[in-house]
Amino acid sequence: MGGCAAALLLARAGARVTIVERVARPEGVGAGIALAANGLAVLESLGLTPALASARPALAPRITDARERTLLTPPDTTPRIALLRRATLLGVLLDALAAEGRITRRFGTTLVRVTPDGDVIVRDADGDHAMHADLVIGADGVHSRVRECGAFGAKVHGTGIRYLRALVAEGFATGVEAWTSVGLFGAFAVDGGTYVYASCCSRPCRDALQRRDLEALRAAWGKAYPPAARVLGAVDRFSDLIVNEVQRVECQRWSDGALVLLGDAAHAMAPNLGQGANSAFVDAAVLLDELRRAPALGQALAAYERRRRPAVTRVATAAGRLGRLADATHPVVRAIRPQVLRLAGRFDGARSAAMVLQEAPATLVAIGRA
Repeated sequence: MGGCAAALLLARAGARVTIVERVARPEGVGAGIALAANGLAVLESLGLTPALASARPALAPRITDARERTLLTPPDTTPRIALLRRATLLGVLLDALAAEGRITRRFGTTLVRVTPDGDVIVRDADGDHAMHADLVIGADGVHSRVRECGAFGAKVHGTGIRYLRALVAEGFATGVEAWTSVGLFGAFAVDGGTYVYASCCSRPCRDALQRRDLEALRAAWGKAYPPAARVLGAVDRFSDLIVNEVQRVECQRWSDGALVLLGDAAHAMAPNLGQGANSAFVDAAVLLDELRRAPALGQALAAYERRRRPAVTRVATAAGRLGRLADATHPVVRAIRPQVLRLAGRFDGARSAAMVLQEAPATLVAIGRA
């Protein structure tokens, strides 16, 4: 997602861009996504808002316990979000890439190696090919190949927490995020369906995932939170679930010569503030802004990191803390969750929103339109 946005922003600023993507047909990948005001601002700057008309405007979710008692209602100052299928958003971005004459798309192509000087070897069905780039953006996720090729001082931290995501038919939305004894569970309406997500923290849930046993997973969730059993009953096969471990990425530096990291490749975080893809969109806009401002590439990349690292670190830290609280299975921690959330609800909502969004949406719109 962030790589697509970066390509579009750079191309519309006059650069010639080549996208290298391992997947031959990347459309249709993923479950659902929540776009926050910062991500929406970047997409607006690219003129893509009309193509996202199917997105469902929503408030940040109300948090309940397993007995459906409210633990936290987001304050009125909380920015609205837009919910949609990830495939819908990806399709809009791919269509925009195809329509941009300055972008060359190389799908079904893997990165073999890249040097800090910008020398690139890629491999497709016809063999290996050499390329050269003035700038190589690694927007290739947690297991970034670009990051592996450079000196970024990266550490990938596994959390042991596994999340499942799925798309099911319309009519199964709960409209809340439930924090239970086995993890959190949410089901929200998206275009033409229901986006389901859940963490699996208890032993029965983890064992069910390990065995790929959908019935056992339904039973474990149904015991802890009955509405989940109904929603998971709409999943036909275990293979319809997308299951991933939550991983964090920390890098000592985000650039190495002509190489620079963006999104999860630089700063993968817990999903609990919904800022993974949104932060990648912000990265793309800020990178373009600093490339315009600086007289030399190295200065631009250093300025990009100085501007982004503190903001994204604050968000990643907050998301991690929220995730640990939401995913706690110890009875003592679960007992104090309501008090912790009540305290959180007393914080200045406007300041908290600004922290999460990282850059003012108006600034992000202006960058893309400049």
